[in-house]
Amino acid sequence: MKYAILDVGTNNVLFLIADLQDGKIMPLHRTANISAMGKKMQDGKISYAALKRTKSILADNIKFAGMFTNNIIILGTSCSRDAKNINELSDWLLSRFGVKYNIISGELEAELSGIASLHAFPEYSNIITFDVGGGSTEFNFIKAGKIISSQSLPLGIRRLDDAFGNDFNAKFEKTNKILETLHIPELIDFTLVGVGGTVTSLAAYKVHMINYDGEKVHKSHLTETEIRFMLDEFRSLTDDEIAYLMPFDRNRADIIATGTMIVHEILKKFQADDCVISDFGMQFGLLYKSSGFLRNLMVDTGK
Repeated sequence: MKYAILDVGTNNVLFLIADLQDGKIMPLHRTANISAMGKKMQDGKISYAALKRTKSILADNIKFAGMFTNNIIILGTSCSRDAKNINELSDWLLSRFGVKYNIISGELEAELSGIASLHAFPEYSNIITFDVGGGSTEFNFIKAGKIISSQSLPLGIRRLDDAFGNDFNAKFEKTNKILETLHIPELIDFTLVGVGGTVTSLAAYKVHMINYDGEKVHKSHLTETEIRFMLDEFRSLTDDEIAYLMPFDRNRADIIATGTMIVHEILKKFQADDCVISDFGMQFGLLYKSSGFLRNLMVDTGK
């Protein structure tokens, strides 16, 4: 059974087409596009320009997905949970393509990321995962191969940028204030796993990738020292200079410093010397969850 899954985040639209057979996932197509949907939201509303960008990306991806499957699932996360005018996107998707727009809770978003990590890292028994996004950061605490806690915090790169602009000290203070609200279960000898575009971009930047290669990024490591060095470097460069050094993801240049700061503070929070990188996030967790759950996220329009 083939599925197309679109993860509509605050900053990116992640697109996955995969074949699910006997509990095993075979990715057929993966892309990521910067929508910046949550950029400069005014009065809790997504801007016209951001809606236009997001609609264009979704339209292209849905049309492409149609060559593989009619099983198209779209998930909206932090920005979609907050936006007062998200119906402008959900109504358009249903009327134009007959596709349901599923806005999921932060806890479910975290859980799906955790499920993906359970399958991606069977060699680790105790795991703490974190996924730094544009609007929120999700955490999972996994003990003896089972998720014991999934949490979502309102800590996001775009959220910080919109609130504090170029005031990096204010972003730093807000990040640590929010991290103080995290409820941390007791775990011994845990492995810290970073998921999502921020950490995968840092891992690719570390080895000077020109074209992103997920196979090389997955299960690579970033040390606290390396992350701190990259943070200092990003803060000393202009957006254009960063974009030149990140040819695999130039559109992340304006937010990578803030994202790197959040990652660094998370490692400090857990007193971790390094973290392992995962290239398999929420979309994979969704496919692993259950066939019944997948069916509930789709809508039969007769098309």
